[in-house]
Amino acid sequence: MSIDDFYTGIVQDMKAQGIPCAITGGLACVEFGIVQHTEDCDLICAPEFAPQFFDFLCRKQWGGASCQYRGNLSPPLDTRWLKGGYTCHFLWPSDAEEQPFLDVFGVPPRVSTPWIADIQGFLAGRHTVAEMKRTNRRKDWDQATALGIQLLERGDKRGWLHIFDADALRDLLASISPGADAMSQRPVLQLAMENSPLLDRAVQTEIDFWTQLNRARLMIYADSIRPYAMAVRQDKRMAGVDLRNQHAIRLEYACELLPKNPIRDFGVDRLISQAIAAVAVGIDAALLKYLPDAKVNFSREAYSSEDGELI
Repeated sequence: MSIDDFYTGIVQDMKAQGIPCAITGGLACVEFGIVQHTEDCDLICAPEFAPQFFDFLCRKQWGGASCQYRGNLSPPLDTRWLKGGYTCHFLWPSDAEEQPFLDVFGVPPRVSTPWIADIQGFLAGRHTVAEMKRTNRRKDWDQATALGIQLLERGDKRGWLHIFDADALRDLLASISPGADAMSQRPVLQLAMENSPLLDRAVQTEIDFWTQLNRARLMIYADSIRPYAMAVRQDKRMAGVDLRNQHAIRLEYACELLPKNPIRDFGVDRLISQAIAAVAVGIDAALLKYLPDAKVNFSREAYSSEDGELI
């Protein structure tokens, strides 16, 4: 069995049990023909099914090795923290040439529409994968653009939201109309329609904005998880125990030290405002009005207050 078959087998087994899950990230891009290789697997699992998924991981082996948590930073695979936007990390430390590395999301970051409705077989849909690619890594922007082009080729107008290459936007506009929905969700498309000289700078400003937003988001989680990670690292009970015992120890510290929803605690509006302020330094203020409304990219279930309003 190849390591990619191992990953897809996890999703197939989960789906057979009625657990919504899908592969995203680099492995999805491999399957979509955008990249050639990736070393790990990003997987989305509906948070309410965390107990069933954890039980499955306790039984799943690779090369004779059992699953373990990877590193001190991983929170426990638990509905409460998955719903708060954390990512759980696992590995199978076998003697095989390749070792599987699995990252599990409950709330895929930056995804604006229900990811479950977008699943394609064992993969998250191109739209879901592309929104998750709005990171602070340069290579992800090329992949997002490639996914956007594939969406347009398949007649899905959401592709316009993911093309972060000004020349590609100009070329595609010669044969495809963005439509009202895409224009309203992404103001920079108006510049493309007008063939404005501001387009190149506006697209780069978008990239800078999402980059700053993701850096700030990661910093919030890093600050929140630090006391928990230190406690896990110092606990001598972690040495040589199986996944269930690792989980019990992590759960003990998480209940005491790990905030369940750090983005909601920090405030979505505050997070976005800080990203805009960081982007605004040294640029023409006119470019800021072409930034998208990023609030739609924060799940209301995960980051909203009890009355449903993002905070």
